[in-house]
Amino acid sequence: MVMHEFKICLAEWQSRKHSHIQGGRTMIERRRYVRVPFFCPLHLTVLPRGPTLPANSFDLGLGGVGLCADIFLERGQEVLLRFHINHHGQNVIDEEIFGRVAYSRADEDGNRIGVEFLELLRDSTYPQLSQALNKELQGKNEY
Repeated sequence: MVMHEFKICLAEWQSRKHSHIQGGRTMIERRRYVRVPFFCPLHLTVLPRGPTLPANSFDLGLGGVGLCADIFLERGQEVLLRFHINHHGQNVIDEEIFGRVAYSRADEDGNRIGVEFLELLRDSTYPQLSQALNKELQGKNEY
């Protein structure tokens, strides 16, 4: 995905609130877990033997992630996500997690995809993603 498309996706995410208007009616998001901003490059592999493509996340929660990608995926499609997490600005640590597409919307600038993790983020199994999420959640509570 080119940087221009990612910036458009980011701008759309930033303008989104916990409710939005669709067809003249206000729709309330019904997430089980809070999501926080989380901008991270990753690779998405379509399972079982699909292609592996670059993508960028824009939010993260215990139960899932929002991302932008060049590929459109149908709801229910299982994927493997490999996050490339910048660890203290010195090296990149890869962390992988399996998920299932819960939301997908295509537009002229790319695809917005919501992936539900097949298991919750835990410090013991996904230490880098858990640490990133906890850091953002703590920052949210300081305001």
